[in-house]
Amino acid sequence: MNRTHVRFAALLAALVAMSACPAHAALDPKFDPTKLTIPKLHPIPTVKPERYVMPNGIVVFLLEDHSLPVVNGFAYSRASSLWDPKDKTGLSSITGTVMRSGGTKAHGGDWLDDRLAAIGASIDASIGVDLGYGGFFSLTENAPEVLGLFADVLRRPEFPTDKIELAKVAARRGIASRNDEMIPLLERVARQAVFGTDSPEGRLVEYATLDAIQRDDLVHCHAQVFQPNRMFVAVYGDFKSSEMKKLLAANFADWKASGAPEPKLPEPATRVTPRLVFAPKDDVTQSGIVVTERGFRQIDPDYPNMDVMSQALGGGFQSRLFNIIRTQRGLAYAAGCNSGAGLRRPGVFFAYSLTKSESTFVAFDLLRAEVARATREPFSEDETRIARDSQLNSFVFNFEEPSQVLSRVAYYEMAGYPADFLQRYQKGLEAVTPATMLAATKNHIHPDAEVAIVVGKEKDFDRPLESAGLPVERVDITIPPPASKSTAAGPATPAQLAAGKALLRKAADLAGGAPAWAAFKTVNLEQDANVSMQGQSLQLGISVSWRLPDRMVITQKTPMGDVSQGFDGTNGWMKGFGQLQDVPASGLSQFKRQYETSFFRLFGHGDDLEVRALDQPRVIDGVSYRVATVKSDLVRDWTLLFAPDGTLARAEHQSDNAQMPGVEVEIYSDWRAVGAIKYPFAQKVEIDGKPFMDGKTSSLKLDSPIDDAVFKKPAQ
Repeated sequence: MNRTHVRFAALLAALVAMSACPAHAALDPKFDPTKLTIPKLHPIPTVKPERYVMPNGIVVFLLEDHSLPVVNGFAYSRASSLWDPKDKTGLSSITGTVMRSGGTKAHGGDWLDDRLAAIGASIDASIGVDLGYGGFFSLTENAPEVLGLFADVLRRPEFPTDKIELAKVAARRGIASRNDEMIPLLERVARQAVFGTDSPEGRLVEYATLDAIQRDDLVHCHAQVFQPNRMFVAVYGDFKSSEMKKLLAANFADWKASGAPEPKLPEPATRVTPRLVFAPKDDVTQSGIVVTERGFRQIDPDYPNMDVMSQALGGGFQSRLFNIIRTQRGLAYAAGCNSGAGLRRPGVFFAYSLTKSESTFVAFDLLRAEVARATREPFSEDETRIARDSQLNSFVFNFEEPSQVLSRVAYYEMAGYPADFLQRYQKGLEAVTPATMLAATKNHIHPDAEVAIVVGKEKDFDRPLESAGLPVERVDITIPPPASKSTAAGPATPAQLAAGKALLRKAADLAGGAPAWAAFKTVNLEQDANVSMQGQSLQLGISVSWRLPDRMVITQKTPMGDVSQGFDGTNGWMKGFGQLQDVPASGLSQFKRQYETSFFRLFGHGDDLEVRALDQPRVIDGVSYRVATVKSDLVRDWTLLFAPDGTLARAEHQSDNAQMPGVEVEIYSDWRAVGAIKYPFAQKVEIDGKPFMDGKTSSLKLDSPIDDAVFKKPAQ
């Protein structure tokens, strides 16, 4: 029963506070909104910053504005996360994160947090597909200090190992949850289908690529990305340009370029092989459907027309996809479109719909038909006007402030775009007509040379995949598990195995003996638990009914209602928050792991486990523990720690919880007699060294009758 806590972590939902809105004042009854005069959109302001180039190649833009006592700064470096080595995908992201979180040799990350918070300032850094980035914000009076700290972070990050590991923990959680949301999943499958899984655009961060990343890799990545001869710096706000030039020179003038050439990326394929890519996902009741192909760069003259086209096709409530698939046919939970414009590399054209599993191919046919129609027939004048105005409005109001325009001036020069690109784009939007939009669509969308994608539960589809008339390619989206660390120790010796058996046998004897534990057939347990998750604390009640080894029901009593999971020995189910669904086949192993790591298995049937005593003890809080590893096909990196008196005190393993990946540590105490055995009534759990659960058992009944019906899937 030592692992009931892991089952409910994935079921926790955030509590959302609802705030009341004040009542509106009574409107003038003579007011007629239809007679409002809507003014013409103003043009994006043209800013004229002072531009100069430092001797080391840094391009600087300065724009004074004394309306507020603040200073903003941005630094863009022409670089790309696509430069990551294949076996270290994710390196750039970790590097950008730890540049800021780890701080510098002179000023550590924690010190920076405290100091910047104290003076109302901020510094950040990142590395993305198109660039390396750094930014700062400060009050005018603190600008010299903050600019100095900013330069230190950009130029001399320390990359402490503890902050690297912390960034990896966050990245591992991202890996574990990457299949949870359908639209990001569809985007990822589309990108891989268009560019290929081995292309820089198609590679994924995996546990193995994170594990391969070392501090020296971050040092090299930083040096490659942040080079002064590829750097564009923009500073805006309350300063005198003459003084700011001196500050920039003092902090950046001695930064020497390495002279290393900018890495070159292979050109992505211009065409894709038409096919239907199917990614099975059995834990959903809806399907995701996509039509996709390679996109283009924003510098393309068709960019304004393609953006308006994507708005008209799938950009909102008045778009064709939304109206036809959702409003008229009632088939879609969501529908949309992305034009496929990228900055320095081509993006991916992406039209999608989400629908219930049973209407998968009805929606599939409609989606493909509407995308093809957009290449044959012009949109109506009304559709074009609505989409054009929507695109113009959303675009123009992003650049009301000169600082917003200035940041883009530096951004576009970094990318090799003309200085007036924003103004050209606005004029291009204003000039879009049904005819120009149709011509652009024909240039970039090719219905006979596209990839169609379906993600969902195949057995619930309304038609076979082959009915689409396309070659079917099945792809695997399951997440490769972390590598086991136990294999690194080599084969166990007979002496280690004998010592391991002895450790486990003594712990079983202290808890009542193997015969007593092996005799139990059923378990009923009640537990109160305090769970800490994402900075929140939640009180839960846990109830378990278990017919050993493989029939179980676990109910978590949450403030939002009860959530139950059950397994009848063959099939699993989950019920909660008004929903009832099957546990997919891929999730059934959790119930087997529940028994595998239980005291009933360890103490009652431990002789058939391969337990290996390690030669070195482990000291925790001044206590020396004997350590043994357990070989299991179900549990990765399973380690047992025995107290000096032989009691089983702790157990560790890689968590199987997708929402909380990492090393799970269980700590046992308060062993009490329950009939012939002793059971730990207090259990604490840590994930990657952070408290997760503090549980207290309130009731434990052994060999009480449990009806078979308890384990069966309940009625809706």
